[in-house]
Amino acid sequence: MSVTAHISKPTALQAADILLRWPRAAPLAALVSGGDVRAQNSWSIFAAPRESVVIDGTLSARDAVAALEAALARTPRIIGAAAGAAAGAGAKAGADTGDARTPPFDGGWIVALGYGLGACFEKRVGSRKTPAPHAVLLWCEDAWCFDHSDGSLHAVGTPPALADERVPSPWRLSSVDPDTSDSHYGAGVARVVEYIRAGDAFQANISRRFSGEISGDLRGFAHAAITENRAWFGASIDLPNHGGRGGEHLVSMSPELFLRVRPDGSIVTRPIKGTRPASVDARELVESGKDAAELAMIVDLMRNDLGRVAEIGSIRVAEARLLETHRTVHHGVAEISARLRPDVSWTQLLAATFPPGSVTGAPKIRAMQIIDELEPHTRGFYCGAIGFIARSGHAALNVAIRTAQIGAASTSGSRPVCYHAGCGIVAESEPASEVAETHAKARAIAQLISA
Repeated sequence: MSVTAHISKPTALQAADILLRWPRAAPLAALVSGGDVRAQNSWSIFAAPRESVVIDGTLSARDAVAALEAALARTPRIIGAAAGAAAGAGAKAGADTGDARTPPFDGGWIVALGYGLGACFEKRVGSRKTPAPHAVLLWCEDAWCFDHSDGSLHAVGTPPALADERVPSPWRLSSVDPDTSDSHYGAGVARVVEYIRAGDAFQANISRRFSGEISGDLRGFAHAAITENRAWFGASIDLPNHGGRGGEHLVSMSPELFLRVRPDGSIVTRPIKGTRPASVDARELVESGKDAAELAMIVDLMRNDLGRVAEIGSIRVAEARLLETHRTVHHGVAEISARLRPDVSWTQLLAATFPPGSVTGAPKIRAMQIIDELEPHTRGFYCGAIGFIARSGHAALNVAIRTAQIGAASTSGSRPVCYHAGCGIVAESEPASEVAETHAKARAIAQLISA
């Protein structure tokens, strides 16, 4: 796949603006950084899907995993440490390869993995049959890749021409309200605390669903959602028609990196645990022993998950706890790195690590069983992962939190939208505080409600 670079003026175009300049009739799979330029999100990718694979939620676990494995076999196996030294100029995402940095995406899969896919990897977790997909994989050979370090725009293959300028059509988001009462969610928190004190688990992440309606231009909505929230790992995905379902869409405002893989087999995960509203003093989170312990548990879980596929002795905790401030919240974040074994495939990597530990709990399997018992609604793509797996051997997946799942349009033009928010529950958790945290996390979408 040849990659040619077109350099635009740094101030001429913002990455998210490509959402508004993409041809209206052309499907789009976009991974968009709306936040600060940093190593975690220095590229945005706007890709034109050529083919799609939809892994239906009604499939058996065995058939779902087989379908995923067959699709991902189209991309190269992870090179691994043994061949890493010879990986060449493209071995590092965004590496300086002469006059211009090389995009990490040179064609491959843009993927949206539903939370329910995790139950397909683990027989001890019950899998709810659902018409919603376990996973959607979009094969893309044509893309615009935006380099946030210098504002340059790189063409991969032959992407569609972008409009010189586009004013988005109007969109309107109605009120987004919780589907269950605060007292119902608080009772779920109390039940998790009972499980923890009985020794069933150390932590479980319990979510609730918010619902509303949206109408108008979905790409305009995605642009507003990603830029307003400064989403480091945002996404706007036109989902393909499948099984009578059509016109559905995902908009992610995620601040969290699940996995980043390089062709040399190096891998990084950055779990988030601990939240406070951005309006309060961040020291409240920094000084919280409860939140520090919550993150430490997930660090241990992610080390264990990576240990199933990593070279012995390669796992490192680069950062045990950092403070990150986003548009509506402060978060506690850790960073764990490792080097994958040369024999590990993409499917094996996902089987070892998915769903992300930060949105399940510890131990993971028992936490997932508790989630399945207590949450009245399936999560869909929420708490799954959205990102890319490229032919180059690069991959990056977010944790699909702060993610709006938008349904097909009705005859009136309105579409249902659902949005989940959850909390990590530990022995010291208080229901009222956890209820307040769900509302703080829902502000990512609530701030977009039309006046």
